[in-house]
Amino acid sequence: MPNSSSDPRQQFQAVEDLLTRWLRERRDLLGRYTEIVVTLDGAANREATEQRQKALCELLVDYISAGHFEVYHELVNEAETFADGSSAMAEQLMPAIGDTTEVILAYEEKYGDGENHPGTLKRDLSALGEVLESRFALEDRLIAGLHNSHRRLV
Repeated sequence: MPNSSSDPRQQFQAVEDLLTRWLRERRDLLGRYTEIVVTLDGAANREATEQRQKALCELLVDYISAGHFEVYHELVNEAETFADGSSAMAEQLMPAIGDTTEVILAYEEKYGDGENHPGTLKRDLSALGEVLESRFALEDRLIAGLHNSHRRLV
């Protein structure tokens, strides 16, 4: 985790490394999500679907946790270090990101144990996809405003 007392260049690079790892997790999450959607359109067996669901839910929780307990915090710290007013963007975006968290955790609660719920799975996956798309757009705005805007300063 970046050190808030480090100089701005060091902090920027530490956050850059953190974001690289976290966005790789996002890509893995999207891969798992897509895998489930694609297999549902085919003749996937129940056990395979349940295992995929369980893996997806684990990635969802890991991704969300890293965002809330590490990434967002470090982005705000970086913005405060640069003292350019960009941290106000976090105050604007965080409530909407929090709203997506609630929906994602409800999905994880329903499917995290591997249960299939065949009557609602396609609908719930579709809703999850929409929420993830919204969340990723919000996170990308947060990254652009609180991190990428400092790139030219380092």
